[in-house]
Amino acid sequence: MSQPPDPSSCADTRAAAVSAGQMQLVLNVSRMLAVTTDLDALLLRIAESTCELMQCKRASIWLHDAEAKQLWTKVALGSGEIRVPDSAGIVGATFAANGVLHVPQPYDDPRFNPANDKRTGFVTRSLLAAPAADSGGQPIGVIQAVNKRGPCFTPEDLTLIQLLADQAGVAIQRHRLQMAALQAAEFRKEMDLARKVQEALLPSVIPKIPGFDAAGWAKPASITGGDCYDFWQLPDGRLGIFLGDASGHGLAPTLVVSQARTLVRALCDSTQPACTPHQILTRINSRLSEDLEPNRFITAFLAFLAPDGTLHWQSAGHGPIFFRPRAGEPMQSLEAPVPPLNALPELMDDPPPPLQIDAGGALIVMSDGIFESFSPTKEQFGADRVIELLDRSNSHPSKQCIDSLHQAVAKWQENDEPIDDQTIVIVKRS
Repeated sequence: MSQPPDPSSCADTRAAAVSAGQMQLVLNVSRMLAVTTDLDALLLRIAESTCELMQCKRASIWLHDAEAKQLWTKVALGSGEIRVPDSAGIVGATFAANGVLHVPQPYDDPRFNPANDKRTGFVTRSLLAAPAADSGGQPIGVIQAVNKRGPCFTPEDLTLIQLLADQAGVAIQRHRLQMAALQAAEFRKEMDLARKVQEALLPSVIPKIPGFDAAGWAKPASITGGDCYDFWQLPDGRLGIFLGDASGHGLAPTLVVSQARTLVRALCDSTQPACTPHQILTRINSRLSEDLEPNRFITAFLAFLAPDGTLHWQSAGHGPIFFRPRAGEPMQSLEAPVPPLNALPELMDDPPPPLQIDAGGALIVMSDGIFESFSPTKEQFGADRVIELLDRSNSHPSKQCIDSLHQAVAKWQENDEPIDDQTIVIVKRS
């Protein structure tokens, strides 16, 4: 196979000055670039200007598909769409070298692929290609001129094609930035809608049980979060309490934890007599095990509080649970009796015995974003500091206790924007 010809065998390849008329055509393309954002129209005009300025029969503009590792013809005058590997052919060599490439005799160049000529009957007699680069100088496409009407492309043509390639690079990069901005705006809109849906799931009014004071608070680590809490009144008059924490944060955990919360409410409303929290979480675990990927799990706390202070509860991987039986007694830290939902196909353990909340007693449930929050020196806030704060605010209403915890954690982090979702639920007996 013959070696690639020396480009200088056809013409001096050094950049040459262009005429005033040629520069005017290039400026016309620049003006169009300033007044329109239609990429197809811009690139078509650049390809047409290439044929006009360089007196060639055809021109094409290739874009780089980084994911597919291909170059493809966004515009190809006189031809349909062509796709080639980004390392193949003259366009691939131009893209890889990131420099102008003049091939006066393509059939003598081993890099040239004649397959398209054989398929269409067209004969490629000369080629001139230049990379279209972004603002950082990285190639994002190639512009190619085909079959000079004269003997071969001139030094002026080399200057002109690079000027046109620069215009194409600006158009391509601007278009991609615009598309990215539109996609980001649309994504933001979708996330805002998801946030509103999630906020609508939080209780706007907490049912009142005589002698009890309940409050909840949640702050997501992103637009949407993987935490959720709920208070509602069961048909038999008891107070339902739920807190769920799906692994991760963002849109996917939001959907997962919302599904769990919806299943809890549906089972509580549809089963008579009422199921226990353990029975409900067992059913939900079976449902989620069929629906979710194995690496998706939810820690969940569910309890039913009767007016006499009897609390039937179950925690699937969610802990510690902080519990004070009555005034004057120390805060207890209860561990979760069963693993998180979707960790195992079945929750095999028996339900824990009910708790009794007497006067001055309290139940505090929070997500791990509270006690696992980090200081700037990477020290965790920790469960001991939580208990200390709860002891100091023991006589305060539930809402005030939550405010104190939230403020203390924000001060500890030296930032009110958590790296993990944060949720707190407190129920106190007067």
